[in-house]
Amino acid sequence: MPNKINGLDRTVAKSPDVSAVSRARQAAYGDAGARAQASTAGIQITEGARQLAALEATIRKLPQVDEARVARIRKAIEDGSYTIDADATATKLMVFEHDLESLTRSAAAQD
Repeated sequence: MPNKINGLDRTVAKSPDVSAVSRARQAAYGDAGARAQASTAGIQITEGARQLAALEATIRKLPQVDEARVARIRKAIEDGSYTIDADATATKLMVFEHDLESLTRSAAAQD
Protein backbone atom coordinates (compact mmCIF):
# COMPACT_ATOMS: atom_id res chain seq x y z
CA MET A 1 0.00 0.00 0.00
CA PRO A 2 1.61 3.30 -1.01
CA ASN A 3 2.05 6.02 1.56
CA LYS A 4 -0.06 9.05 0.78
CA ILE A 5 -0.07 12.19 2.87
CA ASN A 6 -2.24 15.02 1.60
CA GLY A 7 -2.14 13.63 -1.91
CA LEU A 8 1.63 13.12 -2.02
CA ASP A 9 3.06 9.84 -3.18
CA ARG A 10 6.58 8.47 -3.57
CA THR A 11 7.27 10.00 -6.97
CA VAL A 12 10.45 12.00 -7.23
CA ALA A 13 10.00 15.70 -7.85
CA LYS A 14 11.67 16.86 -11.03
CA SER A 15 14.07 19.77 -10.82
CA PRO A 16 13.44 22.65 -13.18
CA ASP A 17 15.30 22.84 -16.44
CA VAL A 18 18.16 25.29 -15.80
CA SER A 19 18.13 26.56 -19.36
CA ALA A 20 14.39 27.24 -19.08
CA VAL A 21 15.03 29.21 -15.89
CA SER A 22 17.77 31.17 -17.64
CA ARG A 23 15.48 31.95 -20.57
CA ALA A 24 12.70 33.08 -18.21
CA ARG A 25 15.11 35.27 -16.26
CA GLN A 26 16.41 36.76 -19.51
CA ALA A 27 12.86 37.47 -20.66
CA ALA A 28 11.84 39.01 -17.35
CA TYR A 29 14.94 41.00 -16.48
CA GLY A 30 16.84 41.34 -19.73
CA ASP A 31 20.63 41.47 -19.51
CA ALA A 32 20.55 42.35 -15.80
CA GLY A 33 19.09 38.92 -14.97
CA ALA A 34 21.70 37.15 -17.06
CA ARG A 35 24.50 39.13 -15.40
CA ALA A 36 23.12 38.33 -11.94
CA GLN A 37 23.20 34.63 -12.75
CA ALA A 38 26.73 34.85 -14.15
CA SER A 39 28.00 36.77 -11.13
CA THR A 40 26.86 34.07 -8.69
CA ALA A 41 28.90 31.45 -10.55
CA GLY A 42 32.13 32.99 -9.23
CA ILE A 43 31.25 33.00 -5.53
CA GLN A 44 34.29 33.12 -3.26
CA ILE A 45 34.42 32.05 0.36
CA THR A 46 36.00 34.52 2.76
CA GLU A 47 38.85 33.63 5.08
CA GLY A 48 36.53 34.03 8.05
CA ALA A 49 34.12 31.48 6.55
CA ARG A 50 37.03 29.07 5.99
CA GLN A 51 38.13 29.46 9.61
CA LEU A 52 34.57 28.92 10.80
CA ALA A 53 34.28 25.74 8.72
CA ALA A 54 37.59 24.45 10.14
CA LEU A 55 36.46 25.22 13.69
CA GLU A 56 33.15 23.47 13.07
CA ALA A 57 34.97 20.39 11.75
CA THR A 58 37.22 20.35 14.84
CA ILE A 59 34.25 20.63 17.18
CA ARG A 60 32.48 17.75 15.41
CA LYS A 61 35.48 15.54 16.19
CA LEU A 62 35.25 16.23 19.93
CA PRO A 63 33.34 13.74 22.06
CA GLN A 64 29.88 14.88 23.10
CA VAL A 65 30.42 13.46 26.58
CA ASP A 66 33.27 14.50 28.88
CA GLU A 67 34.41 10.97 29.78
CA ALA A 68 36.88 12.19 32.40
CA ARG A 69 34.17 14.14 34.23
CA VAL A 70 31.81 11.16 34.09
CA ALA A 71 34.55 8.94 35.54
CA ARG A 72 35.23 11.43 38.39
CA ILE A 73 31.55 11.66 39.29
CA ARG A 74 31.08 7.90 39.04
CA LYS A 75 34.05 7.34 41.36
CA ALA A 76 32.73 9.94 43.84
CA ILE A 77 29.32 8.26 43.89
CA GLU A 78 30.88 4.83 44.40
CA ASP A 79 33.10 5.93 47.27
CA GLY A 80 30.35 8.02 48.89
CA SER A 81 32.08 11.38 48.56
CA TYR A 82 29.63 12.82 46.01
CA THR A 83 27.37 15.42 47.59
CA ILE A 84 24.39 17.24 46.18
CA ASP A 85 23.71 20.86 47.08
CA ALA A 86 19.92 20.81 47.30
CA ASP A 87 19.63 24.60 47.56
CA ALA A 88 21.72 25.18 44.43
CA THR A 89 19.77 22.51 42.54
CA ALA A 90 16.42 24.02 43.57
CA THR A 91 17.59 27.52 42.63
CA LYS A 92 18.73 26.39 39.20
CA LEU A 93 15.42 24.59 38.62
CA MET A 94 13.47 27.72 39.58
CA VAL A 95 15.60 29.91 37.29
CA PHE A 96 15.11 27.43 34.45
CA GLU A 97 11.34 27.38 35.02
CA HIS A 98 11.22 31.18 35.07
CA ASP A 99 13.24 31.44 31.85
CA LEU A 100 11.06 28.82 30.18
CA GLU A 101 7.89 30.66 31.21
CA SER A 102 9.28 33.95 29.90
CA LEU A 103 10.20 32.31 26.62
CA THR A 104 6.73 30.79 26.28
CA ARG A 105 5.09 34.15 26.97
CA SER A 106 7.23 35.99 24.43
CA ALA A 107 6.54 33.32 21.79
CA ALA A 108 2.79 33.60 22.47
CA ALA A 109 2.95 37.38 22.22
CA GLN A 110 4.56 37.12 18.76
CA ASP A 111 1.73 34.94 17.44
